[in-house]
Amino acid sequence: MSSVQLFTRVTRARTLPVMVVPVVIGALLAWQQGSSFSWPLFALTLLGALAAHLGANLINDIFDFGQGTDQAAYELAAGGMTLTTGSPLLLNGELSPTTYRRLAFGCFAVALLCGLLLSLSRPWVLLFAGLGFLLALCYVAPPLRLAYIGRGLGEIDIFLAFGLLPLVGAFYVQAGTITPTAVLVSLPVGLYTMAVLYFHHFLHWRGDLKAGKITPVVALGERRARVVGMLILFAIALALIILALTQTLPWYSIVAALTVIPVQMALRQATGDLAHYLKLMASNLNSNLLAALIITIALLVRGLTHL
Repeated sequence: MSSVQLFTRVTRARTLPVMVVPVVIGALLAWQQGSSFSWPLFALTLLGALAAHLGANLINDIFDFGQGTDQAAYELAAGGMTLTTGSPLLLNGELSPTTYRRLAFGCFAVALLCGLLLSLSRPWVLLFAGLGFLLALCYVAPPLRLAYIGRGLGEIDIFLAFGLLPLVGAFYVQAGTITPTAVLVSLPVGLYTMAVLYFHHFLHWRGDLKAGKITPVVALGERRARVVGMLILFAIALALIILALTQTLPWYSIVAALTVIPVQMALRQATGDLAHYLKLMASNLNSNLLAALIITIALLVRGLTHL
């Protein structure tokens, strides 16, 4: 395995699209509303956000491993009752927590450097960066450990860290200001990303229960958690419809609301079987990216027609 392959595996770089989406939409929204688009500022914003995202992934693995959550899931996985989603390199001893901490420090150092460069012209960027770092820590680190207190607090953390903050922050970098429109557009984007985490809990809720991690699925049980999942998908569709009808987003972006339908169908079929939950995860992620693509194209079209 090459160093690049090892790094992408350790940091779970395959999850980066969920951070690319809000940054791209936030920057495009600012341009569509009349701000000049700066490629250097966009590149720094995206690099900083992605580095922070990888650092957050590493922190999550470090604390889940230290808490014993991943080990609990691994023991249950042998019986086919759950899946292990933590770092296999920590579980099998290939890499140490110290190595993970060093990698996390390096990722956050890159994010901080990008933030400092951006702050030369956009001083409030450091506030966005600081809040994002605190959310990454509060998610799994003592004393708050929102993911372990659970009952939806971890989902709120993800909504803010992967929806509102990066989208509004990217908008601010391009526009030099923050508008209500940016905050409103972050709502369905953040909810869709939050849904990725929410449905992920179904894969390993028995391991979470054994480790004392009170995720929504642990707190509600599978059946009621699926009902809440349907409500989240309904909220995403409703938010997209309202934004389109009020012209906050281009009216034709209303098509993005239809992307929740395949996820709803997959959720109806997911009745406890891990294979069905894996299909649900894939469907949600694909629909999330499709909705983002539709919104991106809609913003580009409206922006170009106003040139």
